Amino acid sequence: MSAKLQNPQTEQTPQTKEGPPSPPTGHEKHCFVVMPSGREPDEVKWFKGWYEVVIKPAVLEAGFDPVLAAAEEQPGAINDEIRTHLALDPMVVVDLGGAEVEDDPNPNVMYELGIRHALGLPLVMLAWKGQRLPFDVGNQRVIMEGRDLIDLEMNRKKIVAFTNAAREGRYYRPMEAVSRMATIQAASTSLGEDSLLRALALEVRDMRTAVSAVVQFREARRYREEKMTFKKLIKSYRKDLYPHFIASGGNTTHWAKLLRSPMSEDFLQESQEWKLEQWQQYVAAKAKEFPPLPPPPPSKDKAEDKSAVDEQTLTTVQGLLPAQPWPTGIHKEIAVRLGISNRQAAIAINELVRRGIFQPQAGGEISEDEIEKEPNGSPGT
Repeated sequence: MSAKLQNPQTEQTPQTKEGPPSPPTGHEKHCFVVMPSGREPDEVKWFKGWYEVVIKPAVLEAGFDPVLAAAEEQPGAINDEIRTHLALDPMVVVDLGGAEVEDDPNPNVMYELGIRHALGLPLVMLAWKGQRLPFDVGNQRVIMEGRDLIDLEMNRKKIVAFTNAAREGRYYRPMEAVSRMATIQAASTSLGEDSLLRALALEVRDMRTAVSAVVQFREARRYREEKMTFKKLIKSYRKDLYPHFIASGGNTTHWAKLLRSPMSEDFLQESQEWKLEQWQQYVAAKAKEFPPLPPPPPSKDKAEDKSAVDEQTLTTVQGLLPAQPWPTGIHKEIAVRLGISNRQAAIAINELVRRGIFQPQAGGEISEDEIEKEPNGSPGT
């Protein structure tokens, strides 16, 4: 684009003829990108691809030079270089999304967002569609789209549109409300007690305080009432708990139901400090609560089920699968290498996904959908 970039401090107010122009800082065309970097190799790869395919092209199309600041997963010191970009770059893009839709925003990303908000400078925020945002951010303009392959172009277009709008001054300035409240407070104390203006100032202040309290209460209640599922609660233990659930008499169908079950507020408080052993005891007890599944109907020709896979096959398939996302038709490649049918390979891959060893895929991309039954074809590849 050919839009002329200006310093954000001078962009929000009309230029006057008084005083010389601001000296160049070297940041005039920068767009600082704040996003997580990931912990596991698959997450690091995903975030890198998301930046290269979606955010970077959109920033370039909007006429800025992207500068990436990948936040670490653990809170840490924000260095001077990052603070300089947050203070001087005319545009900032903040990605509140994690590797999965249920992930909370990265702490360092939130910290850097707070710095930019405090400075009152232009910025653009994006997150997963359906992501739970902190209630003090949820009332702001945030790009919230899916992140599957089909959604990439829509994300790019919206980042460009939101960036152009922010450059024109259409962005949220939380500190303006604080400034207005300070002005009202100053007016109420400096004017005489009998002054009508003082009375009006106090009335406006009280109205703003009451409205703000109602809004914050509603947002806080909505935030608390969003359902916390078992899947979200045991994310870090999932790979260890699935085998224990199966060994305790559970099965894949019941495991999928348990993952979707909502957790009560009392249980969240009770389990807050649980370790792996306590979670294992919990899922073992849950496995016994489910009624046994009826046996499968016998085959009409009483032939042996050729689609069944054993633990040895599962282990071999796990060792042959590359890092995700897998290319389309990976189950066929596995089938050829092991000398088994395509269906057996597909069933084996889906079983590994059910156990939490791999993530579900759809159309060659990592998907959020939970696999609950054996497919007739390939496992989302």
